[in-house]
Amino acid sequence: MSELLDDDPLADPVTGLGDTAQRLLDAAVVLFSDKGFEATRTRDITAAAGLSPAAMYVYFASKEDLLFRLVEHAVDNTLTIIEAAVAPHDEPVDRIRALVTAFSILHARSYRRARIAQYESRHLAPEHHDIVAEIRRRIRQAAVAEVRAGIERGVFTVADPRVAVLAMMSLGIDICRWYRPGGEFTPEELGDINADLVLRILRAPGY
Repeated sequence: MSELLDDDPLADPVTGLGDTAQRLLDAAVVLFSDKGFEATRTRDITAAAGLSPAAMYVYFASKEDLLFRLVEHAVDNTLTIIEAAVAPHDEPVDRIRALVTAFSILHARSYRRARIAQYESRHLAPEHHDIVAEIRRRIRQAAVAEVRAGIERGVFTVADPRVAVLAMMSLGIDICRWYRPGGEFTPEELGDINADLVLRILRAPGY
């Protein structure tokens, strides 16, 4: 199964689950990202995990519950990664570069999980959708705060930080739609490319 997963396989498994439940999640990552949530049957997931058809319901209330676990973990992990990326830096340009680079690399290395989070979360139940939406709001707020801090220090001259952040997020998110390991660009190269583009959008000195 691992060779079918992300360029960076599930090195960040969902905590609190046993090996069997994680096998089901790993199988769902491949199937949901390649076939879509609706086209994937529960028996497809259990078969890919090497389990009996009824095994999934021992660990997850439904296929939607499994999807929620994947999406919640993906967006929560994104927030953790960008917060950690900016922490060592003091200068606005360095912080934005770190944020955009980390965000872009994540959407390349973990393109399957990112694709599920971005394109399959519409199938979440309302209560689960609200939880995910709140984490996404925190991600946007963190990015907007970084841009505003740079504006306040006179480093960035972009007029509206919210619009700039929409562009910033879009550049990173779109990677998961088309990225494949072994393609024209490595995740690190995409991180550098997007960081340069975002700093130009923000009108940082020298860009």
